[in-house]
Amino acid sequence: MTARDHIKDWLDVVAQHGHLEKQDIVFLMVQARHLIENHPDISKYRTIEFYSDWIVHTKLDRPSSMRLAVFRDITNALSKHWQADSGSLPGAISKIIGLGNLRNELVSIFQENELNTELFINYENWKTIAGALTYFLQNKLLVFPLENKGKFKAFVKEIMTLQKPADFWIKNLSIVGINDRPHWCFELGGEKDTTKIVGELFIEKF
Repeated sequence: MTARDHIKDWLDVVAQHGHLEKQDIVFLMVQARHLIENHPDISKYRTIEFYSDWIVHTKLDRPSSMRLAVFRDITNALSKHWQADSGSLPGAISKIIGLGNLRNELVSIFQENELNTELFINYENWKTIAGALTYFLQNKLLVFPLENKGKFKAFVKEIMTLQKPADFWIKNLSIVGINDRPHWCFELGGEKDTTKIVGELFIEKF
C-alpha cells in the first residue's frame, strides 16, 4: 500500500469514530512525510519535513535550512521586542514556529493526492490536531548548532552576527505544557546565559 492508501483508510476510520485520538497525529505526520518524499519538489513542503522530523526525535541538533530560519527569525523577533513589555511577542514567536504554515502545507499535499482536507479546513478539527502535535513535541529540544562547520556554516555565522540590543543567541527551543496549554520556551546564550523565555503557543484562527 502507498502512503496515500494508508491515509485514505485512516481518514475513513476517523470519520467512522467521529473523533481523533492523540496518537493519530504521529501516524498523520509520518504518512505526510512519505507523501512529500515522493513529491518532485519537496522544497514546497519544508514545514511538514520540519515537524515530521521533530515529532519522531527526542532532540534535533543537526542543522537544516528550516530550523536555522526558525532560530534567525526568533532572534530578530526577540530583538524587536527587547525593551518593550509587549504582549505581541508570544504571537510573533507562535507565527515563526509555523503551525499555520504546517496546516497550509497539509491542505496542499492532501489536495494534490485527492485526499479529504476536512481535518485541516475545519478550525475545531485543526485545534485538536495542533494540540495533539504539541503534546508529542513537549520537551524535545531544537538545539542551535553553534559549532557547525558544514554547508550551513555561513547561515550559522549570519545568525550569530545579527544586529541585536544585547549579546545573546538562542541556544535551544522547545515546547512545554503549562496548565494543559502548549507554550514555547527558549534558552539564551551569551551575556544572558541560562535565561529562559516562555510564552503561550497560539493556534491561529482562520
